[in-house]
This record gives sequence, C-alpha cells and structure tokens, in this order.
Amino acid sequence: MMTANGLLAGALESCPVRKISDKDTNKFVLLCDGGQAPFVSVVEIFDEGGKTPPNVHKEAYEYFYVIRGEGKAIIAGAEIVLAPGAYLVVPPGLSHEVHNTGSGRLYVLTTMVPDEQFSDLIKSGPEAALDDEDFEALKGIRTVRTIEPSSAD
Repeated sequence: MMTANGLLAGALESCPVRKISDKDTNKFVLLCDGGQAPFVSVVEIFDEGGKTPPNVHKEAYEYFYVIRGEGKAIIAGAEIVLAPGAYLVVPPGLSHEVHNTGSGRLYVLTTMVPDEQFSDLIKSGPEAALDDEDFEALKGIRTVRTIEPSSAD
C-alpha cells in the first residue's frame, strides 16, 4: 500500500487476508483499515452456506456491493435478494446479516464508515489466503486448461 499526501493505493496481492476466528468460513481481504482512513473497506468472501451473525453498529453506516455470487441480506427483519451488481447501505442501529444462498462463493465489497474498530477485529484474527477461484472472481483471471488431443485409432 502506497501512501503520499493522504493518498492510498495498492493491489489485491499485497492486502492482508484474514478470518475473524479459526472456526469461521468467511474471509476478509483488508483493502483499507481504520489506521489509514476513517473507514474500513474489505472484500468479504463467503463460502457456500456461509453467513454473518446478526450484528448492529452503533455509529457506522455499512455499504455492501455484490461482486459475484448469490445471497440474501436480512435487515431489521426484511429480506433483500443479493446478486451481482446489487448494493445496500445499512444505517446505524439496524440489525443485519448476510447469507450466501448460492452454489459457490459470494464476494461482497463492504465498507463501514466510521470503522468502529472492525478492522482491528479482522486484523486480530488468523491469517487466510486467496486461491485461484478468488483471484478469478476478483481480478477476472481465467485459468487456462490444457486439453490433450485424443488419439485417433
């Protein structure tokens, strides 16, 4: 991450990837944290069947933008369908959760303003790693597969 005159710039490969706890299946790519700016921005990656617990933020607005996958958000009891291109902003004080309801992973860009120490929670968790599926979803990289020609008899 480069910083100059308050500017932050970086690349996916240099961002820390963590889980909140060892038992969690969701992982977070920490793009920007509260030590760098007055907000936290992550890509949250939900494994199939993964979800967040119901949670409420005292002061923070939380913005979600779906990059890939399918899911649902439950906001103060209302259910919202999530698909690529969908977004929502949850104001402070509303209970909310996100569920991966699709086959495969759900990728969501999430930003909280202010941070409310969410980045500290993420940074205190165990390290995780991105795999080929994650890089394909986040960078548009397609894996090249070599197909062996069949022999003609």
